[in-house]
Amino acid sequence: MKTRPISKPTYMIESVHNALLLLNAVRDHGSLRLKDAAEEIGVAESTAHRLLAMLIYHGFVVQDESRRYLPGPSIGVGPTGSSWTRVFRDACLDSMHELASLTGETVNLVVRTGVESRVIGAVESEKLLRVGNRQGHVPPARTSAGGRVLLAQLDDSALADLYRSEYALSADRLSPAEFALLQRELRAVSEKGYATAVDAVEVGLSSVAVCLRNGEGVALGALVVAMPTTRFHASLESGLVGQMRRTAAGIESRIRDLRSSDAT
Repeated sequence: MKTRPISKPTYMIESVHNALLLLNAVRDHGSLRLKDAAEEIGVAESTAHRLLAMLIYHGFVVQDESRRYLPGPSIGVGPTGSSWTRVFRDACLDSMHELASLTGETVNLVVRTGVESRVIGAVESEKLLRVGNRQGHVPPARTSAGGRVLLAQLDDSALADLYRSEYALSADRLSPAEFALLQRELRAVSEKGYATAVDAVEVGLSSVAVCLRNGEGVALGALVVAMPTTRFHASLESGLVGQMRRTAAGIESRIRDLRSSDAT
């Protein structure tokens, strides 16, 4: 396929340009220190720090114990491979807004791609203390509530095949003991019909997830309510799961014809 020649945009957005330069530098060099990042794009360290903080927020960069900046989980992730997710998200958004209004918390829409979960839609809470918009984040499926509730739909054989795959071994390697623990946790999720994650993806962040199924009973994704951990137990006790199930039922009435053959 032939592509058009690449020319410099007429109106450069300098901050976006610098953030992308830093993203490329982290990808190509493997790691950067703040001083190196500032020199890479010719700005003050304070400016480089702010740009890197945004890349961390969206999962493209992480920082290790020695304060080096490294490639994050979103940096090498390709597209989902089909367009069904756009239809899926559009069918969910109105109900997500209603649920966010009812609960006062951030509502996410999550799908699973292999051993990773992806946030493909988000409606952010309006509370001062809230979980921010995590759209585009790609945490390991076994650590996130949305990922866990979707992994729980697999039988033991399919789950074992998934985590023995070459991709899983490079993306999220589990020891035999860790895999056995994951199996036990997912059985508990299946019994309850919902999944939780407390301080598992980020310290101070907790979430609850229920499945969203089409008319064939195939789980296409997960409806997730995310909140500060300080509000987690009170939210569960106040009937959050019931609210989420009612919202999920409304969504499922609109995705009945989104067939499993459209999903990957």
